[in-house]
Amino acid sequence: MRLAVDLSPRPAAPAARFALPTLTARTLGWLITAGSAALAFLVRWLVCGGAPGVRGYHGYDDGVYFASAVALAHGHLPYRDYLFLHPPGVTLALAPFGALTHVISDSDALVAARVAFMVIGAASAALVTRIALRWGVAAAVVGGLLYAVAAPAVYAERLTLLEPLGTVTLLGGVLLLLRAADVGARTWWTWVGGAVLGMGVVVKIWDVLPVLVVLVWQLVVRGWRPALRATVAAGAAVTITVLPFAVAGGSRMFRYVVLDQLGRPRDGVPTTPRLVSMTGVSVTNLTLDESHRHLLMIAVCAIVLVAAVLACVARRGRLWVVMLAAQTTVLLLSPSYLPHYAAYTAPALVLVVAAGVASLRDRTRVPLAVLGCVSLGLVMGAFRESPLVDFPADAMAARLPAGCVQADAPAALALLDVLSRDLDHGCDVAVDLSGQTFDAGHTDRSGAPVARIDNRPWQLDARTYLTSGDAMVLARTRGNYFDPETLAVLHRWPVAVDVRGIQLRLPPG
Repeated sequence: MRLAVDLSPRPAAPAARFALPTLTARTLGWLITAGSAALAFLVRWLVCGGAPGVRGYHGYDDGVYFASAVALAHGHLPYRDYLFLHPPGVTLALAPFGALTHVISDSDALVAARVAFMVIGAASAALVTRIALRWGVAAAVVGGLLYAVAAPAVYAERLTLLEPLGTVTLLGGVLLLLRAADVGARTWWTWVGGAVLGMGVVVKIWDVLPVLVVLVWQLVVRGWRPALRATVAAGAAVTITVLPFAVAGGSRMFRYVVLDQLGRPRDGVPTTPRLVSMTGVSVTNLTLDESHRHLLMIAVCAIVLVAAVLACVARRGRLWVVMLAAQTTVLLLSPSYLPHYAAYTAPALVLVVAAGVASLRDRTRVPLAVLGCVSLGLVMGAFRESPLVDFPADAMAARLPAGCVQADAPAALALLDVLSRDLDHGCDVAVDLSGQTFDAGHTDRSGAPVARIDNRPWQLDARTYLTSGDAMVLARTRGNYFDPETLAVLHRWPVAVDVRGIQLRLPPG
């Protein structure tokens, strides 16, 4: 008896009822973007010190910009009514939080502003991810992750500083211009992209350079018509923003923003420490001596250089290679250098690395991307709280008089909830006390630069201001550069509160 064997194909088994759906490329891209943004915000929150940290004293500059916004909200115009050494962009960006001081305390408004700038940092991480996603998923993961943890970006984007605004306008403008190239005939994308790009110039004059790089890129890649539209839109955005302040402030605005900035003396920070800072090595969690930090910096620079070569050969991310070279040149040649300046090059550096990863072969791309993320993440990662000075607001508030309070740092006035009160009562408020040294007495008769500690007009103005009220707060434990004569005058006022060097002094008698 013969057995018949059925060789016909059997019907496929029905799919499981609860099978997980396959992720589309679009969905995966947005998940990577959201993850990068969430990680970026978390890192910035942790590095700032969490809930206690956002109410801490973190240095001088972020208080200057917040105080300028509060002054504007209380009827005082920068350049016309007080010295301000930057374009008005940061003042306008912080103006809503300055207006909040009419309904909530100064310290709460400062907290809200700091958190908002962390959100801006998260938005920049998302924009980096979206730009890198055009080169593939691996590039998006590398770009988003590295920017989320890159120490230079984290250091600046945890506070109300200039660099977060310059970064987000640059990235947003470029992404909009890329979108304009995709959709072709819809020219309004180009107009909007150019306008967003131009807003960076009204934040910091250094941002003129990346804007010019992008506009030249538009000319080379898309032709003169789109480049002209973007240029006109950028120029219009700058003009509309700056013109009202220029009319009100007159020649003082040009003197403060341009002449005083160009006249800054060199601060003596050499090239190597600047590169160490720009690569994030200076604030890494790794405990290293100086020689090992330099070796690590060289390793990071080598990785970035290799990535730049790969990107150029593969014709990916060449804009960011040129951008990184231009911005690095600015930071190395600038007369002054502070740690948060390193955020200026952070997005270009990360995007160059992402473009380099995208240029690798498929079989090597993923493992090298993982290795690169882990290695650079360890170096650039900023999972360490920044030096936090717990501001003794409660102890000082108990001893504060009802009159005017003067301080060597405007953030101290905000943390004490007296900044708005001083402005409303007509007290003299120095929005940028240290910045005044760049406007008067900073050169001698021959034009040679004069150090702040030797700037006699500024020393006199500083001690006159600080002793003109009913209380004096000295929050800067370093960086004031008061000379012995000024210190002697200030120390005539008895100390009422002294917590880790932060002092409240009251008039004698």
